[in-house]
Amino acid sequence: MNTLRFRFALLLLTVGVLFAATLDGPRMGLMFDPHNKSLRPILGIPGAATLGGPLEVGVEFDTAAVSPLQDYVILTTGERRIVELINLNHLPLAPRAIPGVERSPDVITFSPSGGAAALYHKYRGLIQVLTGLRTSPRVSAELYLSGRIQPTALAVSEDGGAVLAGVGQSVYWVSASGEVPLIKGLSKITAIAFTVGHTALVADGVKNQVYRVHAATTAAEVEVVAGAQEGVKSPVALAFSRDNRYAFVANAKSGGIVKLDLTEKTVIEKISCGCTAATLDRLGADDVFRLTAASDRPMWVLDGTGQKSRVVFVPVDVPRSSAK
Repeated sequence: MNTLRFRFALLLLTVGVLFAATLDGPRMGLMFDPHNKSLRPILGIPGAATLGGPLEVGVEFDTAAVSPLQDYVILTTGERRIVELINLNHLPLAPRAIPGVERSPDVITFSPSGGAAALYHKYRGLIQVLTGLRTSPRVSAELYLSGRIQPTALAVSEDGGAVLAGVGQSVYWVSASGEVPLIKGLSKITAIAFTVGHTALVADGVKNQVYRVHAATTAAEVEVVAGAQEGVKSPVALAFSRDNRYAFVANAKSGGIVKLDLTEKTVIEKISCGCTAATLDRLGADDVFRLTAASDRPMWVLDGTGQKSRVVFVPVDVPRSSAK
């Protein structure tokens, strides 16, 4: 009799766990919804996903940036826009301030895997580099851009040791001793992205070219890796595959994405999209990227995990009534 009761209790427990897992389900990632200033999960898998309701984080905020691996969020809270961090692996979710960080940054950008972040403050021309974000967040460097001009593109390396900024027609390595020009004579710098070490890609949205900068902080070398003949047309965003062998280039003009083999400098794929791509925000450890934001139109996502990449959509967001 005791054995039967034990088996029955075990069965109930198993069913309960499975039922809870079904309710929660897989998540593609998390995103900031600028319309209602909230963090919302993307529920499901590529090709079968919906937007979930806002997460309760215990504080009101007006800007948020989700790390590439979806494990923490940097946000600005209150009237003074204090910079705080939420570790998504610790429940309940609770923001905490980062010591020494200036309030109200104009730009927040991450390194490829989120090991570092760069915050730009236009009123001082200040770039604060943050490291230790998953354990003990701290300001590891303070750099300055002369002229207090907001860069059109900003990138930080994984170790936080290199920051590149696109200002005017040039790309600069921003060092503690000043700005060092790496590429001059560009037309419109629309995106910069680091890969392994201090090597980065740079996109020119008018010349329709993608450049690679080797060893940005030492003996920098620059080469063109793709242009209009490879399908680069008004590029607006860059991202690397997880193994760093390939690069994805999002085009605003054609609405498509080009996948490049960086070793061979050849085009692997040209992926069409029924959207106007604006970003390539990584949604976790796999090669899945958000192309557009939440709006009254479908949100589009690039799934580059299979042998053939594809663009899928998340259905039109339906306004949710506020909880009473």
